[in-house]
Amino acid sequence: METAEARIQEYFTNLMSIVDQSTTSETDQLLMAGAMMAVAKTLYYENLTEKDVNQMMDVNLRDLINLVKPTIH
Repeated sequence: METAEARIQEYFTNLMSIVDQSTTSETDQLLMAGAMMAVAKTLYYENLTEKDVNQMMDVNLRDLINLVKPTIH
């Protein structure tokens, strides 16, 4: 059975392929990223309790900040 980490990596790779094939500019990429975040939030609300959604959103925001922080000067 495939691990959750392996499945997430596969999903990530597939989503990046969609971005590569569907966008032609940085603006397009940012718009698609926003759409992906909206889809993620929608799926969280459809499948988790509100408490769990809030926790996931907090964790995701911290992960995003940690990802972006090294690039902010």
